[in-house]
Amino acid sequence: MDVMTTSLTTSSSSKQELRPRPVRGVRRAGVRATAPWRMAAVDVTTVASGMIAFGLVLGITIHTLGRDAPAGIIGAAGVYGGSAQLTTVTLLSQGSALLLAVLSGAVVNLRLLLYSAALGERFAGQPRLFRWLGPHLMIDQTFLMAQSRPELTGRTFRHYWLWLGALVLVVWCSSVAAGELLAPILPPMPHLPLVCTAMFLGLLIPRLATRPAVTAAVTGFGAAALVSSLVPQLGIVAGALCGVAAAMARRQSTSTTSK
Repeated sequence: MDVMTTSLTTSSSSKQELRPRPVRGVRRAGVRATAPWRMAAVDVTTVASGMIAFGLVLGITIHTLGRDAPAGIIGAAGVYGGSAQLTTVTLLSQGSALLLAVLSGAVVNLRLLLYSAALGERFAGQPRLFRWLGPHLMIDQTFLMAQSRPELTGRTFRHYWLWLGALVLVVWCSSVAAGELLAPILPPMPHLPLVCTAMFLGLLIPRLATRPAVTAAVTGFGAAALVSSLVPQLGIVAGALCGVAAAMARRQSTSTTSK
């Protein structure tokens, strides 16, 4: 009995020694868990070139239109959206009332309501402070990058989102500031409005992949052109409102038909 017991004990201890010990930071298939900040940094590099180009154009535009440079940088962080800030700055330079310019910028950003609805579940269980402040970091780029990582939830998603928004903010504000600094040494650019229009089209065309998007673009363009011929200051607001309303109506009609 003693020999058998000793043999079994020795065999058991040998098996335990042969078992691989768990290593911290390793997940399935031996893949090391990636830190949220590292994932955010990698994702930001994929969109940095587009943000830098847009930020430079916005900074040059702010200087060309005679707006205050520090206000432009503060606005880049506060508005946290190039299209909305460009719309607001352009209308202010044309003599529009401050309230109308701010309203136009807000209307341009109405698409973010759809983004927030799509990310609603991942924000629902977060701390209250994050639920209040986190949505400020929502733009096209951050939304698309977060959607590409559906496995991130809870605390991991919160850390990823904050790092993502902070890194985007650094790239964006630095680009706007660089544009404002470069503007005085650049030659006159009377074609700058065409550059802004081309950038808007470059951002728009890749998104025309669904029928609601096409409906919104066509309706918004028609409404903006019609209203601008009558009341130029209201053209952007009218186009954005009509475009969003048309897209929502088309989406609702499609969902009803599919049911």
